[in-house]
Amino acid sequence: MKVPSMGDSITEGTIVEWAADIGQAVKEDDVIVLVETDKVTIDIKAELDGVIVKHFAEVDMNVEVGSDLYQIDTEGVAKIPSPSEKTAETSVSDSLGTDPPPSMPSSTDETPGHGRIPSIKFLNKDGWNRRKNGLEQSGDTPIVDAAPFDPKAIVTLDSSGIGPTYGRPPFSEREIEALSLGGASEAPVMDEW
Repeated sequence: MKVPSMGDSITEGTIVEWAADIGQAVKEDDVIVLVETDKVTIDIKAELDGVIVKHFAEVDMNVEVGSDLYQIDTEGVAKIPSPSEKTAETSVSDSLGTDPPPSMPSSTDETPGHGRIPSIKFLNKDGWNRRKNGLEQSGDTPIVDAAPFDPKAIVTLDSSGIGPTYGRPPFSEREIEALSLGGASEAPVMDEW
């Protein structure tokens, strides 16, 4: 697989982290590698189900758009389970009340190839509701949902209770007149042209 286009003016990026190791099974849309540019950090995802057999660059190396990034074997046998299989194992152990599997690094562990620890913990809607209702502390304890988020799920937002002027101060008569006249009533008076 090649480095995809990362934007109009971006020609190269730096590999920050390999999320999928060599020998690891991946499914379509699993994050394989994080590439950082001068503008953004991009998650490059698997386009096929398979096993990663080769990385063409290492962490902290620059890669150009269109160059080889990794090789995937669609019929290979995995030595390491896919990230989605690890998520399933974690949710099963959480629901059973057991300790997480030893393959999950804690915030103090240094795992080779995964030395980057995120400084922002996203809580999502359920996490914020738990924190707001006092069911979760605001410390460094990460909140993990029992059900994984489905990125392909359809989300419907209900804004029927919110009017078009919600959060805005009411318009004065002077502002309405200025809007109606295109600002002509607010123009300074000129004596001569």
